[in-house]
Amino acid sequence: MKKKKFFNNDQVLNILSFAAIFLPVLLISGPLLTDISVSILAISFFFFLKKKKYTQNLFFILFFIFYLVLLLGSFFAEHKILSFKSSLFYFRFGLFSIFFWFLIDKNNKILNYLFYILLFCFSILIVDSIFQYVNGYNIFNMKIVDQRRISSFFGDELKMGGYLMRFIPLLAALFFLNHNQKKEKTYLPFILIYIFFIQISIFLSGERTSFFLYNFIIILLLIFINNNNYTKVSIFVVYILLTFALVTSDTPHKKRLIDKTVNNTKILEFDKKNIIFSQKYNEHYISAYRMFKDNKIIGIGVKNFREICKKEKYNISKNTCTTHPHNIPLQLLSETGLLGFSFYLIVNIIFWFLLIKSLIFRIFYQKIIFSNFQISLMIFFVTIIWPIAPYGNFFNNWLSAITYFPVGILLWSFRNTRNIYINKLNKINLKNYFTN
Repeated sequence: MKKKKFFNNDQVLNILSFAAIFLPVLLISGPLLTDISVSILAISFFFFLKKKKYTQNLFFILFFIFYLVLLLGSFFAEHKILSFKSSLFYFRFGLFSIFFWFLIDKNNKILNYLFYILLFCFSILIVDSIFQYVNGYNIFNMKIVDQRRISSFFGDELKMGGYLMRFIPLLAALFFLNHNQKKEKTYLPFILIYIFFIQISIFLSGERTSFFLYNFIIILLLIFINNNNYTKVSIFVVYILLTFALVTSDTPHKKRLIDKTVNNTKILEFDKKNIIFSQKYNEHYISAYRMFKDNKIIGIGVKNFREICKKEKYNISKNTCTTHPHNIPLQLLSETGLLGFSFYLIVNIIFWFLLIKSLIFRIFYQKIIFSNFQISLMIFFVTIIWPIAPYGNFFNNWLSAITYFPVGILLWSFRNTRNIYINKLNKINLKNYFTN
């Protein structure tokens, strides 16, 4: 007599689907639960995935080669154990992305659930951040760590603004997927209100990179999405008025975001080339660049910057050393060399090519080749790896979970939604639609 299984496969997949779509909530709680969820989903890859399409695709091939490059760099690194701690299990993020794609294939309604979960996370962070700004503590009695930086549930992590900024293109993508574009004027007031409050929350967070990249994201969405001109003009007017009000206000947050940025920005010598950076960041960048020049092919190894920067050759002052160079291209160049950096370059080229191609086809041929859902996802990736900005550790588990989370959604969209959505959109008289 066969033993009855406690859970059947469908029930297990439902549980794993909940683990995936609740990731935005886990990210607010911190890195521990986030990493546990990512690891469980990655391990599930080996038990459920059998179809070749999940492994015979461009993403899987590029990611696997990139992973091998990380291992090779760790093998030759001066601090091998330190490097392998980050590189050895890095494969889990790629498998996590693929398995999420598989879960969406099984039940694409989870993207609808994900939209409302992400909307809830944004709403509670917006309300709580404003509450904390007004009262000095949030709804869980967590006090403000720095008067210039509201952090809500993130406490002393001070990354609420980064969370909102990074996920806004995904929220936009899921909105476009779950709502009929013909009713966009009905939803416009809610979109404008949400843009208003998200920008205020990011402003209150005092995170300079997040504030400037959020504005960059809004501009990219206005340029590339396929909405009519009335919608775009309405969003642009509200966005400009709000931005002007924030950057001219007399608040500690404005002084940190605008005044401090302007005052600290100087023309500094970057190994005989003039580049605009603050003194502290400029030293990180110079040190990373010098490491790259001495280790051009495979770099110094993942996570080795924090140790190699102590050497006299790379150390400029007491401000030079840190855990990472605070810039994605320079971190990849210094820690993974040209081999690792080439993958970053390929990803940027692919996404910018697709975005520009979609814009050209829409303007000159009145033809839509990507849905707003897909365009928003692509904007997510070009901004989250934007080269000209200070950034956290590229190999940080928390940031990696955010980066790889929408990959599975994008892979699913290219395999399943392109023909359905594009055919519907191209039935519209685009010449009239974009001039409304």
